[in-house]
Amino acid sequence: MTIKKISVFCGAHLGKSPAYNDAAKEIGKLLANKKIELVFGGGNVGLMKTVSDTVIQNGGRATGIVLNSLHEFELTNPRITKTIITHSLFERKEKFLNISDAFIVLPGGVGSMDELLEVMVSNQLGGINKPLGLLNTNGYYDSFINWLQRSVDDQFVSIENQNQVLVSDSPKTLLEMILIAEMPSEDTWINRLNVDFHKD
Repeated sequence: MTIKKISVFCGAHLGKSPAYNDAAKEIGKLLANKKIELVFGGGNVGLMKTVSDTVIQNGGRATGIVLNSLHEFELTNPRITKTIITHSLFERKEKFLNISDAFIVLPGGVGSMDELLEVMVSNQLGGINKPLGLLNTNGYYDSFINWLQRSVDDQFVSIENQNQVLVSDSPKTLLEMILIAEMPSEDTWINRLNVDFHKD
């Protein structure tokens, strides 16, 4: 699978540590240098602004998928290559899933977590089959990683689904992991249940 567009989900704030902003800049440079188009939330604030500005400054392309309500308040980064206006969160997330070849989640808030879980569930149920990377800067996602391991240990999540979440604290390593990731052909959650739903 050729990766041409990667969605980057991240915070509308810069965060407490400068390490978060530095990681966003590094992701932006890596995407631009590899000529991979950035797809993001379109915001002109926080880490979203950092990663999109860095992509543009390094000669790359950036597409923002923006809620109409936020666009009307002029919160969209005016320097990006393309803006897609959506009218609901459902439509916005659907656009992300459809046009992106892979996903990277940087530190962020509730919105970033929602987007992370949306991709995980879509991969699990077979709606999509695309690489997902979690950038664990400063151990930000340690608690989530521990929860995911607990859910596997307690048999609520399969090891296969756990392994589909690629994790690294290095932007370069994470991108390399995504570019070489081999996704299962038809390995969905329903198949792994080993239940014949068509049986009378």
